Amino acid sequence: MSEDKRYDVIVVGAGHNGLTAGAYLSRAGARVLVVERRHETGGALVTEEFSGFRFNLHANYMLMLDVAPPYQDLELEADGCVYIRPEVEAALLLKDGGAITLYADLDRTVESLRAISPHDAERFREVYLDYKQIADEYLIPSTYGRPVGSARLAATYMESELGQKILKVSEMTPLEICRSWGFETPGLSALLLYLICMWGIDPEETNSSYLVPLYFNRMLNATLVRGGSHRLSSTLQKAGILAGMEVMENYEVKRFIVEDGAVLGVEVAPTGTDGPRETILARAVVTSTDPTVTFGEFIPEAEVLKRSKLCLNTARNWEWEFSSLFLCHLGLRRKPTFKAESVNPAVKNAFIRVFGVETPDDVVTHLREVMQGHLLHDIGHVTFTTDLDPAQAPQEVDPGSAVCRIEACVPYAPAAGAWADLSASYGDRLIAKLSEYMTDFDAADIVRRYDYTPVYIEQKIPQMKRGSFKHGAYVMTQMGYSRPNVQCSANRTPMDNLYVCGASTFPGGMITFGGGYNASRAVAEDLGLDIWWTEPASVGAARDKGFLL
Repeated sequence: MSEDKRYDVIVVGAGHNGLTAGAYLSRAGARVLVVERRHETGGALVTEEFSGFRFNLHANYMLMLDVAPPYQDLELEADGCVYIRPEVEAALLLKDGGAITLYADLDRTVESLRAISPHDAERFREVYLDYKQIADEYLIPSTYGRPVGSARLAATYMESELGQKILKVSEMTPLEICRSWGFETPGLSALLLYLICMWGIDPEETNSSYLVPLYFNRMLNATLVRGGSHRLSSTLQKAGILAGMEVMENYEVKRFIVEDGAVLGVEVAPTGTDGPRETILARAVVTSTDPTVTFGEFIPEAEVLKRSKLCLNTARNWEWEFSSLFLCHLGLRRKPTFKAESVNPAVKNAFIRVFGVETPDDVVTHLREVMQGHLLHDIGHVTFTTDLDPAQAPQEVDPGSAVCRIEACVPYAPAAGAWADLSASYGDRLIAKLSEYMTDFDAADIVRRYDYTPVYIEQKIPQMKRGSFKHGAYVMTQMGYSRPNVQCSANRTPMDNLYVCGASTFPGGMITFGGGYNASRAVAEDLGLDIWWTEPASVGAARDKGFLL
């Protein structure tokens, strides 16, 4: 084996978690190779351009960018990753032409709600501040630390007022939590429940209820990456390369090299082929793949069993999400006007506009039908990314042009038939429904349209099986300390030298950086590397309270 085929660390997969781990460990002094099966890095951070219109095909709403340690540690803003925070975060479009709007600023939201219901305005402030405390002192810090076992965590909850608040939320379903808010205005409850459950959260199960305060808080602090979501992955990659990280694109891992329960490297080949194969050795392998691939494909069953029957069972029984997403991306000559703008001007620039629901029951009924494979109601949300970043459309050539993203929760396999047959008609339905809330929508203004189904998501990024944007369902056995299982949730695995960092491990999916950030520390500790970064004070404070290890 030549010297140039030996590394300190091999990272499998160049999504945002893999790139984060690669950048941190390169700066820590390790010689790092990142292997990516696609022709470009970034995973779900995909921005593609159609005739000057930039479509963020997957990740668009950045919920954690402003609080994620890598944004500061890796100096992403200085390298060109700038996030934009909207003034108006969300709006519910109502059938009667009105709207309910929620701002990034709490006081502005309260004043907006006061005109609808003084009771709801004050109650919203109470709920918001309670959830902000839970998010700031527990959920956000927990994203960037080692998880605590469920039994120990439950005991910790009882020791403080904050812990008891968390426990109370955890024991209710999202729908029950919604009802506990006690809002007089059904539309306000519907909007908040939609914003929480749009990420594949079951409103009638308690599996992930502890995340409700996080989504409540973060959806009202969501940001957009200027220039397109791919700008985030570009700057992550640049940070790693400047520190010496190497990236091997268009190569896929065929198997791990395993001896006596230790992973010694990987065998790779050009993507889509069986060879020629190359063997690359390393002191540590960090993989962002899900357990069905990590323990079910990359490692022989007999080798996994030598170290962990649990990991093999995880690979065999991993559950995928009950739903996925359908996205209708539109490039428009001009942005249409919403009817509600005449009575509520804030609607004009709302980041997320929800349509098709009026009550919490509408949200629950829709998601229940999706779980049963049905596409009965035209419910979703729409964002004009050009409201915040006009450069995502060809303004120089076509002034006033706009990029529109219509998004809906849908089943991977509709009962009505294959997505290949349903895609165009379902996109038509969403456009038609949305146009009911507009005064001047004209189909002739559509310059480019791209309907993006769950099947297309899986075809583009095979790691997103069944269109899985979280790489595994949020069910009780796959959450927190148990994601992907109790032996691997802290990034180390029973296989020597093997670490996990993807969305299928703690803390889970979405663009949080948590998997890559946490894996970096584990690898650096084990290899004796320089841990050059400083842990956020909030993480240490959460550990002192017993919420983290």
